[in-house]
Amino acid sequence: MTQKNHFNTEVLYINILIVLLIIVMGVVGYVTLENERESIRVEVSNTVSEFNTRIKTAAGSILSLHAAVEEINKNSALSEALVQQVHEINAQGDFVLDIPEYKGIKLANLTGFGGLDKSKKVRHEMATSLALTKYFAIVKRLNASAVRVYYASKNKFSTSYPYVWHDQFMWSADMLEHPQWRYATPELNEGRGLFFTPLHKCLRKEKMLLTVGKPVYEGDTFMGTVNMDLDTAAESAFLDTKNLHEGSYAIVNEKGEVVAASKLKGYANSVINQAKSLIAPEILGLQSVDNEYSEGDTLVYVRPIENTRWKLYYIKNKLDLYLSALIYIGMIFIVIVLLFRVKTLIKRLSASRDELERQALTDPMTKLYNRRYLAEITDHMLGLMRRSSSKLSAIMLDIDKFKNVNDTYGHQVGDDVIIKLAETLKSLTRKSDVICRLGGEEFLILLPETGIEGAEDVAENIRKAVEALVLHIGDSVDLRFTVSSGISEVREDEENFDAAMSRADAALYEAKEGGRNQVCIAIEDIEIQG
Repeated sequence: MTQKNHFNTEVLYINILIVLLIIVMGVVGYVTLENERESIRVEVSNTVSEFNTRIKTAAGSILSLHAAVEEINKNSALSEALVQQVHEINAQGDFVLDIPEYKGIKLANLTGFGGLDKSKKVRHEMATSLALTKYFAIVKRLNASAVRVYYASKNKFSTSYPYVWHDQFMWSADMLEHPQWRYATPELNEGRGLFFTPLHKCLRKEKMLLTVGKPVYEGDTFMGTVNMDLDTAAESAFLDTKNLHEGSYAIVNEKGEVVAASKLKGYANSVINQAKSLIAPEILGLQSVDNEYSEGDTLVYVRPIENTRWKLYYIKNKLDLYLSALIYIGMIFIVIVLLFRVKTLIKRLSASRDELERQALTDPMTKLYNRRYLAEITDHMLGLMRRSSSKLSAIMLDIDKFKNVNDTYGHQVGDDVIIKLAETLKSLTRKSDVICRLGGEEFLILLPETGIEGAEDVAENIRKAVEALVLHIGDSVDLRFTVSSGISEVREDEENFDAAMSRADAALYEAKEGGRNQVCIAIEDIEIQG
């Protein structure tokens, strides 16, 4: 009887273990599947965000070139030394510059057709386009997929960077029928706005391009266009680097052309691919929203691309998700059966949770604390201030004219400015001070055990340090920027931090209105001091 009971007990334990394993595998399978979905959603969101940044950089580059053309064209004393060397090369009137370098500076090449017009107005326009060379070079460096940056004129010439000899690239009458010219003309672009062309092949047919550009006018007279040709293969390569879950990416323009793709069956970089021949019509008909779609056995995400009428599609076979979950379940099953892996698994889950909590409380770009951390830490700091009868001050800080930096140099340079400021703030504050990025170019510094005078000293040190910073952009452009600050001291009778932040924010506004690059103390704090 004892032996039977012994076996029954073992069978019972085995049955219990089997049931527990089934329950655990079911839970792990569900969690794994949901985590995989969330991971894909994060990947798609990050990919869209980064692709939007690439498009914004391209658009911002063209707008900056457009502004440079207008400004340079106003210079009536512009040198025409290089223009004098433009010459015709055949009886048909084709003309070129063919000077790759001038006084140690790499040039763009000027080519044209239909006879060289030597009128004063056209010579000045040619000189203006050649003066753009250094800006072309900057734009080319800022845009990884840029093949060519150029100015094309209604006066039958084009100035193109990087330099190539005229036997490799020549502006010709045929180019006037290409979308990179037609989309700039008043007939197709009456509003004179920024444009993205449909896909087209480069002159030598080895690359598929799309062009972003903006027409140039002198008054109401159409003069030409500043353009940048982007290599779609480079954009596809970018998508490949982001495709961590082996789904299919496709970016489709308003013409239904696939601008770029990753692991999309049937897609080829060498031809113009129509989306309707590669993607199911029910997927193409989906609207852009933040949620995922389930179409039969397919998981789909659709997102808009900013500044364009394009859409990004991410397509993933659900079976792949289930297989991933099954593989993970198998691993967990072995871990549970062998038991000794349980502790390791718990530690990993704990570490993942800690990392997620850390990421939730910090700004990914600057590694400073974010608004969520600020909401969690303020009550603690207020309590500490009251218990120790000490002081607590706040500095609201904002980068002056930050929008101009983004508009002029692109968002990547704007990000570099924010990161540089964050590094400066860290170097000029104590470990006990709390620095938060509130969003965009706005920051908050909490200074425990510091009164209004001490906070003013800290803010002034920061202002001077930032004023002395120089950010090197490319080979020949140095960027400087300044900050404005508003200061307030938290009062003992205040139940939360909102009033102090409002006072500091008002003081920051006063600093902005007073001419920027200055430090202002909240009016209420000045009255209390007085």
